[in-house]
Amino acid sequence: MKTILHIGQFNQLKLKRCFMNQIAPKISNGLTRNGYNVLNYNDRDLLRYFSFVFCKQIGLWRLNRHLVDYCLKTLPDAIILGHADTIYPKTLAKIKELLPDIRILQYNVDWILPECEQGNIDRIASKLDVVDITLVTTGDEKLLKQFKRPGNIVGFLPNPTDESIESMNMFEQAHPTADVYYCAGNGTRQFGDREIPAKEVVSYLRRKLPGLKLFFAGMSAETRLNGACYQKSFAFSGMGLNISRRNDVYLYSSDRIAHMMGNGLLCFMDKRTGFDRLFNADEVVFYENPEDLCTKIQYYANHPQERQAIAKKGCLKYRRDFNERIVAKYMTDLLFHTFDANMYPFPTVV
Repeated sequence: MKTILHIGQFNQLKLKRCFMNQIAPKISNGLTRNGYNVLNYNDRDLLRYFSFVFCKQIGLWRLNRHLVDYCLKTLPDAIILGHADTIYPKTLAKIKELLPDIRILQYNVDWILPECEQGNIDRIASKLDVVDITLVTTGDEKLLKQFKRPGNIVGFLPNPTDESIESMNMFEQAHPTADVYYCAGNGTRQFGDREIPAKEVVSYLRRKLPGLKLFFAGMSAETRLNGACYQKSFAFSGMGLNISRRNDVYLYSSDRIAHMMGNGLLCFMDKRTGFDRLFNADEVVFYENPEDLCTKIQYYANHPQERQAIAKKGCLKYRRDFNERIVAKYMTDLLFHTFDANMYPFPTVV
């Protein structure tokens, strides 16, 4: 039995993130269900614990020293880093010096466009000399190759679903409380050929779909959903919009796609995302522009049986091909040299 140390955001102190960013718990669930001994190391919470009189620099020093000692006590075979920006590259180098057989993988679920998110790119790049594998939830090879270094592996990471978390079968509901669901912050969203605030996307949809029951949340303090309220919000709608900050980056999506499809909502996506390479038209509804989106939403609202059939096929496919066990196996195959690209129904390494 191999031991894997998973350093990531498990959201135990910062309660407003509970049940929202569930990628780290899903990956740990998958690793455990695949037979690994998993040690969850919540770096953000430990930083708060180690910070003396709210002095972050002292906390960072103590946290990084603790991690080295922790590895020497637990002797993990591999480390998986999920947005562990509190951990210094020199700390990982020290661990590799003390445990020369250890393998390290980092994953990142934010976008990596230089003109939009240079800070995230810099955080990923800072560890490239000390990690063996880098995985990002973007399938664009040109963007991924900016992280390629001699001897390391760079690849695509699907947003995982976990049936113990995304457990609703909304495709079974012929008459849900609401027709359309969309939850997002009030940042800009690429909608057609424009980037506009999410509130303007919502205003447009309200004007174009006056007869439908629309459930929009998160764009103001009054409608923000946290914790279990967010997780349970998927139980009200039959259809969901997967509109990200950018919709023209190949295979980029926030983990909203896993929340919606895993819970059995009919998912609408911009065709420019490239997800039509992974899903058929009878599994996801792809739209060309805002007008096309509204036309298709209205159609499926008027044809619930067709909506249910497509949502069911999409949900079952997502749960089959992108579940936590598959994604965890993908990671461990890369870590422990058993990787075979033909085993996975999604793009893998570049």
